[in-house]
Amino acid sequence: MRSKKMHRNRAAALQDILAKYDVDLAVLGPTTHMRYLLGDVPLADERLCVLLAGKKLQIVVPSLNAASVSSIPGIDELGMDMLTWGDNDSPLPVLESALAAAGKVRKLAVDGAMRADFLIPILSYMSPDYIVSADPLMSELRIKKAPVEIDALQAAAQQADRAMQAAIDACTPGIAEQEVAWAAEQAFRTDGAQTVEFTLIAAGVNAAFPHHYSGRTKLEHGMGVIIDIGASLNGYKSDITRTVFLGRPPDEFKRAYDTVLRANERGREAVKPGVTADEVDNAARSIIIKAGYGTYFIHRTGHGVGLDVHEAPWIMKGNEMKLEPGMVFSIEPGVYLPGKFGIRIEDIVVATDTGVRVLTGYDHELIVKE
Repeated sequence: MRSKKMHRNRAAALQDILAKYDVDLAVLGPTTHMRYLLGDVPLADERLCVLLAGKKLQIVVPSLNAASVSSIPGIDELGMDMLTWGDNDSPLPVLESALAAAGKVRKLAVDGAMRADFLIPILSYMSPDYIVSADPLMSELRIKKAPVEIDALQAAAQQADRAMQAAIDACTPGIAEQEVAWAAEQAFRTDGAQTVEFTLIAAGVNAAFPHHYSGRTKLEHGMGVIIDIGASLNGYKSDITRTVFLGRPPDEFKRAYDTVLRANERGREAVKPGVTADEVDNAARSIIIKAGYGTYFIHRTGHGVGLDVHEAPWIMKGNEMKLEPGMVFSIEPGVYLPGKFGIRIEDIVVATDTGVRVLTGYDHELIVKE
């Protein structure tokens, strides 16, 4: 995923975005924004590390990370100044030197995921007239994925398909949610994932909570189980959800499942250039509303996926953003009946020139384990 030309282009595009919004300086922490620009990112810990993008590019890094930053392909091509500080020293003199070199800052854009204790000394030094979030600016750069990024997301999705199979295989009566989660995590790790982002296993009534944390609840016959997992492969994220039933599912469960499946299908079918995020949400949501489950679909239909698990575009009611080729996002309708069960089916898709490409490949039919 690293290319000198690609990252030079990204840095130039950032400069254009800053000029477009009359921003004098953008400050980015060791977050996915920095990874996007550089192709890699230093270890994010309590040591001050910031990238300053204004008239020039500068990065302030702890000296123990200097060698790894210097080794990033193409960083010399960016004409970036690197300023370092040691563990026995305060980072403030180096930071203030970098800020002085940035010149007068009237409007400052700040990374939304950056640590507050990085930001406080910056604000104390320069006192800009306006402070805005850098996230919408970076989103303009990141929202449409290049072909090489889509290839990376496809590989991550295929890895998630394999981990999903491992989790489903682990679903047997008597096993705990945490043990199913561990099966998925092991599958990701042995398959080369850099990090496992989440393994949400929700059995029985727990599945009525969309973001239930995997716990000690034992799986039993007669339970539905939501499996929602994702990891990072070469920096790019996966996210997939499927639903399993242990034993013979009752009619109520099958009806709800069929409804969610049709909503997932309709949401995917609605994706094409020029269609708004709101229209895709409505395509999926209307199926669930018509079936009488509208009040039990309690979240948006989807979210963007890339270097972050959740990023723009947001596939939700009221979002009039028009889809463009290269946008990657989830389609994940769900129904959650308190005290009974929950069902969610999630795929990652790409808007193409003519319609949609689905990156996740795991079968959509209800998985019944008798």
